[in-house]
Amino acid sequence: MTGGYADSGHIISVEFDPKVKIYWWLGAMLAQIVTVIGIPIAFLWLIIGLPIHQKQFEGLSCSLTDRSLNIRMGWLFKKQQNIPLDKLTDVSIHEGPILNAFGVVRMHFETAGSAPFILTGVKGGPEFRDIILKQRDSLSAQPQMAMQSTQSDEVLMEIRDLLKEINANLSNSQ
Repeated sequence: MTGGYADSGHIISVEFDPKVKIYWWLGAMLAQIVTVIGIPIAFLWLIIGLPIHQKQFEGLSCSLTDRSLNIRMGWLFKKQQNIPLDKLTDVSIHEGPILNAFGVVRMHFETAGSAPFILTGVKGGPEFRDIILKQRDSLSAQPQMAMQSTQSDEVLMEIRDLLKEINANLSNSQ
């Protein structure tokens, strides 16, 4: 796969913990066992579940570029999500007893006006979150600085024009 516009300015790619496959498999098993219809399927899932989650794991990737977070997932049904950093409102990390037992974390990426995007099994989740937020803040600080200098320039030009007008009025009155 060649890198496109969304992949330019690559900063870091995240790694996923292989233990997440067992977490997914057990979660699916539990969901099947608690339903009457799912019990017969659970026996089949004992055999085919892990290979399916292996394929799912192989299709999982996440990378941070200078202006976006690019997430790809899926095996049969592939999904690619490009989250612009300037639209990212929060990156949260969720842990619980089952996630802790597997040593994995779940990261939620929230943007204004859309449902959070969730990644499970990120290695070094807190460090990755800090890198993302730092890049987002540096990206959002650049336009503000440019805007402030533009506003300052406009004020200075207005003062210059007023001084020219005052000077012209003083010259005309003498």
